[in-house]
Amino acid sequence: MTHKFAICLYQPDMPQNLGVIIRTAACLEFPLHIIKPLPFSMTDKRFKGAVMDYIDHCEIVNHENWENFYLYSKKNNNRIILATTKTDNNLYEFKFEDNDIILFGKETAGVPETIHNTVNNKITIPINSKTRSLNLATSVAIVVSSIKADF
Repeated sequence: MTHKFAICLYQPDMPQNLGVIIRTAACLEFPLHIIKPLPFSMTDKRFKGAVMDYIDHCEIVNHENWENFYLYSKKNNNRIILATTKTDNNLYEFKFEDNDIILFGKETAGVPETIHNTVNNKITIPINSKTRSLNLATSVAIVVSSIKADF
């Protein structure tokens, strides 16, 4: 199957979120890239409870670090789009292209400033000004649904 986009998680630090996102990737059929290290084991009961057997139906590409992922993206002509709260570029107004990889930072800290400065394209999910952010798994589902609707 040819994929028009992929999702990448930068060092996710909540096992249950990773499990839910793998399950979403399996159900909605998009590749999932994971930039390591992970601060938990894939045997963590919170991860296993959320992912169940869906991991067997998900295309997962592991990268040992940011540099490996960045080189992979360059080699494969992937445009990296950073999902962040630190931009005004509305998800719903953004023009996605084939082979985009949407990058999400870790739940507790986002991505380092160096990565923020490296990635040119950024999007945000517009939310109520009284709140800070959405859960990572929820954010991935919203972005994926928006992209799938565009294609």
